[in-house]
Amino acid sequence: MHASSRHGTVAAAAPARGGRGGRDRRPKRADAPDWAKPPARGKQRDFKNEQRAAGGAEKTRQDTPRATTSRSERGVRASEVLRAVAPRTSAKAFEDVSRGTTVLFDDPREVTLEEQLHYEREGHVCIRRAVEGVEMIPMVKAVTGEIIARRLEAYRHRVSVLCPDARTTELKDVEECKRALKKHSQEDVGFLQTFNLHRNESSPAREYIMSKQFAKIAAELMGCERARIYQSCVFVKEPGMAETNWHSDLNMVPLDTNDFVTLWIPLRSLDEDDAALHFANRSHRDFALPYWRTIEGMSDLEGRYEIDTYDELDLGDLTAHHGWALHWSPPQPKDSVPRYALSVCYFADGARRLETEELRRTPHAEDEWSYETWLRDLQPGAVAKHFELPIVWP
Repeated sequence: MHASSRHGTVAAAAPARGGRGGRDRRPKRADAPDWAKPPARGKQRDFKNEQRAAGGAEKTRQDTPRATTSRSERGVRASEVLRAVAPRTSAKAFEDVSRGTTVLFDDPREVTLEEQLHYEREGHVCIRRAVEGVEMIPMVKAVTGEIIARRLEAYRHRVSVLCPDARTTELKDVEECKRALKKHSQEDVGFLQTFNLHRNESSPAREYIMSKQFAKIAAELMGCERARIYQSCVFVKEPGMAETNWHSDLNMVPLDTNDFVTLWIPLRSLDEDDAALHFANRSHRDFALPYWRTIEGMSDLEGRYEIDTYDELDLGDLTAHHGWALHWSPPQPKDSVPRYALSVCYFADGARRLETEELRRTPHAEDEWSYETWLRDLQPGAVAKHFELPIVWP
């Protein structure tokens, strides 16, 4: 069963990779340097041919429910980490002014009314040519340089999440981390994650992540006057890495707000076989889904929603999704190059820290890296003003 969409054909109940969209209004692909282009099609794995050759193998995969969480986080209780946080008696003093940069902001991209409406209705949207491809090249070099420099840190983080009993500080190199994951983890590695490059004032990536160009897009989609950065992450899917499970970002954020958007910015052009994000249409409005305190109802999301994605993304394109929009990402093909994407999360100024009794579910341990350094400075219920939650728009 299929339904018509302004982005193309959308699968109404597509189990594995979800439906496809975002192609009919696609502008002509801009030229990009060779290193920023996707690999030739001959080097990409053909999912469709593999499925035909495998016979019933794909059906077996589809019949297995895809949960939103890993085995280690299926307990339904308030986060012990947040319960244990005792706010300091006084927060650190700082000047709460906009720290958004003007890099990439010479000719700001306006969000169109059609894009705003699509985001509001569906919970996600693709912003084509948010930045011109050639202007992205210095940013890509700055961010990928940080990825390479912090690769061991990213692997140690993955070990700490998937193998909680491992002593990550004793892991001396990436190969030791891989051996630890293979030996102790019950789950496949879906991605590597490098947190909050924008908080390091000496990082060459900082000025790009803090750019008003991206912050302006986020503020226009949220419909707010002032926007803050919640976190920035670089997500790496190396060839052969597994799928990223269904989840929504706000479910793991200790803020009381509905005004939260994530910009997902590929750091090279992506073709249809790369692991882009797949979205559950209108899931950000589905208050009937019994998700907030249990995982009931999460086993058949593909049957509940139309699943949409944006097949091909040029360097300079980005996707944006609401904090409550459910999304996942498929595996990265083995015969490919790594997929790098910068994710920047924004929230409208004025959000408050959640009270302990209002916490929704147990956040994954990896999310502590986003809030552990500022949470102690905020009393429960206090407005989220902090140096590490900077205003970047206007």
